[in-house]
Amino acid sequence: MDLQLVLVALGCLAGGVLLGVLALWCRAGRSRAARFWVRQEAIDRPGPFPYAEGAVLVVLPLLAQLLIVIGLLVGVTSVDVLADAGLGGIYAAAVIAELILWALVLLPSVYRTVLPLWLYPSWLREQRARDRQWLRSRR
Repeated sequence: MDLQLVLVALGCLAGGVLLGVLALWCRAGRSRAARFWVRQEAIDRPGPFPYAEGAVLVVLPLLAQLLIVIGLLVGVTSVDVLADAGLGGIYAAAVIAELILWALVLLPSVYRTVLPLWLYPSWLREQRARDRQWLRSRR
């Protein structure tokens, strides 16, 4: 068992869990600090692009998941018996599945003022639906 790989795996797992808890706190938290990422300006006022919503709702959970997957793969590699078992196909499948997931989630959410409604927490979905309706009426 390689101790350095175990430490890297534990670090990745801890970082992934920490980012996951942060993403959960941002989605479910009720305090003003937990909802710092929500766009406060009305949709009809021109302003800067709302990057924070996409970062918190899309990128943060994906980074958490990526770190957890890396931690698990490195952890399996650190165990000598499993490293010699020829799990290269499983590693490749995990990496390909992760890349496909990133593409499926990021593509519909890049450079959109209102993200797809299924990405928003339930307490914000109704407001973003009204924003989307207002944008469609302006076309």
